Amino acid sequence: MTKRLQVYETPDITVSFDPNVCRHSGVCLRTLPAVFDVRRTRWVDVAADDPHEVAAAVQKCPSGALQFYPNTARNHVAAEQLARRVLFNHLALARTQSDDRTEIANAICKAIARARAYDFVALYDARESEFAVAGWSGDAPVHARFAIEQGLCGAAARERTTLMVNDVAADTRYLTTSEATRSEMIVPVIDPVTRDVLGTIDVASHRTHAFGTEDRELIEDCAREIIAFWTE
Repeated sequence: MTKRLQVYETPDITVSFDPNVCRHSGVCLRTLPAVFDVRRTRWVDVAADDPHEVAAAVQKCPSGALQFYPNTARNHVAAEQLARRVLFNHLALARTQSDDRTEIANAICKAIARARAYDFVALYDARESEFAVAGWSGDAPVHARFAIEQGLCGAAARERTTLMVNDVAADTRYLTTSEATRSEMIVPVIDPVTRDVLGTIDVASHRTHAFGTEDRELIEDCAREIIAFWTE
């Protein structure tokens, strides 16, 4: 079963540990025993040594289970890297902590919504003649089912590309998600072997011009991370 990513923080450096990929080489324990000590409940004490020494020790980790992020409060890139790692771990956890497909879908949507404070996130199944909502976070979608050719989902599936519409009132393809929706982004989930569209990730905001390149790249990465939701 997937284990939760561990995060240890100080104002100067943050260290994450992914137990799912650790090879238990012991390099970290031998390099900085004051920082890395498995006898403690919180086995990483980032404040126990100079941040530069901690970073150097983390870089020796042969599996990549340990990662460091400098000054996340001030370093946007580092904060984004950490947020992605945490999100992808939450997506993996969602797929293993329940046998109920709706619960899994809802957990995935909540994790994505929480990562960037999105107002609405939904997963839709692409069926032969219709889209059907598998789960969501936020207000219940107005259309739980709709024809496969309808809406921005239909357009994204036909074009097999992400659609980012920052003013839904100006796009005639838009099918109401909720009365509050002003911006919407649809990312198709595509089978890498058959190239079939398996479903979509629908992200919506109550603000116009809510989405940019970072949002598109993040949700496209999420689509690759959760493809097993449709294929397994």
